[in-house]
Amino acid sequence: MRHPLVSGTLCCLLALLLNGCVSKPAPTPVYTLEPLPAGAAVHQGGGAGLILVMPVRLPPQLRQRGIVTEQQPGGPQMLVGQLWAGSLDEQIGAKLTADLQTLLATPNVAQYPGPRFGTVRRQVETEITRFSGDAQNFTLRAVCTISDPETRRILSRSGFSRTVPVEGQGTASDYVAAATQVLHEFSREVASTLAGL
Repeated sequence: MRHPLVSGTLCCLLALLLNGCVSKPAPTPVYTLEPLPAGAAVHQGGGAGLILVMPVRLPPQLRQRGIVTEQQPGGPQMLVGQLWAGSLDEQIGAKLTADLQTLLATPNVAQYPGPRFGTVRRQVETEITRFSGDAQNFTLRAVCTISDPETRRILSRSGFSRTVPVEGQGTASDYVAAATQVLHEFSREVASTLAGL
């Protein structure tokens, strides 16, 4: 024999589940670094061979998917619930590659390992020492090395340090927009150096 209390309870639980009353966690927002818009070419960097963008090296605090901010006191902290869409080193490498293709007006820029049978003319290595900021400013500090793999020589090694303002209300989106902007400036400097070699 059925118990009316048990049957009623099961029906209520089933109704709640089917109606979606059991809450699902809100999706976590993820952020990407946007490449330069098309038409931003400033150099004709074509020529024979390939420019190969090597994997970007990051300090340990930037190797997680969380977005890092500089809060005083206490040093770097991650923004709660704000994540990069993928690993930051891969995003920066992909952005640098796309930006160099645009700025140099050539498709002959690739991320490591590059096309299987491509002849590499230049290698671009980037080591980032700071890629963070606070509610007002965002800072990028990096060292870029450009080398000729055929002669095994370093052609250029230079430091880059730039701080840009975080526009808007200081939201995570504003912070990421500032990160994208400072990487635009870095890409322009790398493109200028490549064009001069």
